[in-house]
Amino acid sequence: LDICGCRGAAEQLVARSYFPCAPKAPSMAFSFALLDLMSIHSLHVAPNVTAWSETLESFWARGRLANKNTGRLRKRLGMALTWFQVLDNRADELVRDRIDGQ
Repeated sequence: LDICGCRGAAEQLVARSYFPCAPKAPSMAFSFALLDLMSIHSLHVAPNVTAWSETLESFWARGRLANKNTGRLRKRLGMALTWFQVLDNRADELVRDRIDGQ
């Protein structure tokens, strides 16, 4: 990310298709594709952020990918998923309203 005062980290992440875990000073971000997969998955089974977090941590460890946030992933993933779904639902609603209004 470019570190400057002109665009915040969250805005830069979203522009690169990553959703931040917090609107200001995010410590982690998740791809839109992963959050979309999790959203679709939760339509068919009970949502379980803990299982997703543990799966991702195991996957990263197997690939020897460093993750210094082990144990703190669940909260960050949960927040990102919640707000991703809120914004996704709102976008769908706005599109439907626009189509119905024309």
